[in-house]
Formats: sequence, C-alpha cells, structure tokens
Amino acid sequence: MRVLIATAGAAIFAAIVLYAYALYLRRTSMFFPDRFPIGEWDRSRYALEPRDVHFTTADNVRLHGWIIRSPAPDAPLLVWFHGNAGNITSRAPVAEELARRGISVLLFDWRGYGRSEGSPTESALLDDADAAYQFATMQANPRRIVLYGESLGGPYAAYVARSNRACCVVIENSFPSLRALGNALYFPLPVGWLVPRALATVRWLNAAGLPVLVMHGRRDEVIPFRLGQQLYDDLRVPKEMLVSDESGHSEIPSSEGERYYETVARFVRTSCH
Repeated sequence: MRVLIATAGAAIFAAIVLYAYALYLRRTSMFFPDRFPIGEWDRSRYALEPRDVHFTTADNVRLHGWIIRSPAPDAPLLVWFHGNAGNITSRAPVAEELARRGISVLLFDWRGYGRSEGSPTESALLDDADAAYQFATMQANPRRIVLYGESLGGPYAAYVARSNRACCVVIENSFPSLRALGNALYFPLPVGWLVPRALATVRWLNAAGLPVLVMHGRRDEVIPFRLGQQLYDDLRVPKEMLVSDESGHSEIPSSEGERYYETVARFVRTSCH
C-alpha cells in the first residue's frame, strides 16, 4: 500500500511539474519581437510604396501595418499573419513582389512588434488577428480576402478563417496544432498533451472549408517538415501543397523564388475568381 501511495504521489508531482513547464514554455519561448526602430522602415525604397495604416483591437491596443497595393485592377487583398520573430519590414520585399503579380498585401505587426503597441501573448494575438481581418474588410470585399499564415501565424490565419468570409488560406511552414508542435519539439516529454485544443490549425481550417495551400521546407529546423506534411494530410478541404527540398524555416520565398510566387499567385487567382 505504501508503495502504491508513493507511486501515485510521484506521478501527481511529475504531472504538476510537467504542466508548470508547459506553461513556462508558452510564456517564454513563443515570441521574439523586433520592435521599432529595428528593421528597414524607409517606405520610399519600394517601387510600390507601402501606405502606413493603424487599427485598434477589441481590447484597445493600437496596431500598425503597411498596405502594398497592386496596380492590377480588382486585386484580391492578402492579409499576412506573420511568424513569431522580426516584424513587417522583413516581409515587405516578398509582399511587394506579390503585389507586382496582382495581389495587394496588408502586412501588420502583432502587439509588441514593430510599431504596434502592447506585449504579445498567445490569447491576445487572437484579438489582433480579428482586428486585422476587420480592418481588411474595410479595404476589400471579404470574398476577395486571402488569409496568409506564416509559421506561428498559421493557426491565427486558420482561427480567422473559421468564423469569417475569405476566398482561401495560404499556410507557410506551420503546424497542425500546438499539441503536435509541443510533442515534436520536446519529445519524449508529452508537453503537447497538456494543450489539447490550443492553436488548432487543422481543426479550424477544416471547419472553415476554404481552399488551402500548404507550403513547407524539408530543411525546416524550427518546425519539422513532418508537421507540415501532417497538417496537409489531415485537411479535409480543397488543398494543394508546395514542398521545397532546399528551404529551411520561412525560406521558401527566397530559396524557391519564381516557383513560390507563381504558385501563390495561381492559387489565389483560382480561388478568388
């Protein structure tokens, strides 16, 4: 009996320690913002000069972004939910190239990034994602809005897609759920099982029912390729996948070049016709 009690006590203690560790990881290892003035903020350097925009979240945090308008008539508007590092300035060159190919782009910084106010948390970014979408609907018809989720931005794009109108979703180097990511990164510790419903990218995309383009690099050192493949395999919606054999994390636009731009532009044109 004493052995059973001791074993049960040890198991409970281990579970408490694991839960505390999972909470610690969620608070300390998810966000690496570059705040202004880090980055290239001179908008005049772009041939398609970005326009400064601001909008406010439901909890009254003021966010900053850039809109890069395509010269193409009736261009769809891509809302870029970026990853957990950097800020909009590191995504702007890619956004400009998309605009040259007929896709306007709304880049915005999460709270605590770039020129946006506040500090990032997992739940607060849901408010940021909602606010960005609502602002986008004032710039374009919702049926012409593309939701683009890069890395950590993937589940937030999926979250918006679940409850709002859009024409399609693009997911770059992301993951099927926070549970799957946690279990993969911290194996053999099952930390992902402590967050069974958090950042449920696949579940939210399947609920949305929109066409999805999944892109992932086989050399991704941050989010393993197998998670991108799992995300794609578990989707029950119209879907496509671009696999880059040479790309690391968030390197597909630079390493694939024209193949990346042609794939995204074609997918958007087909989905937003």
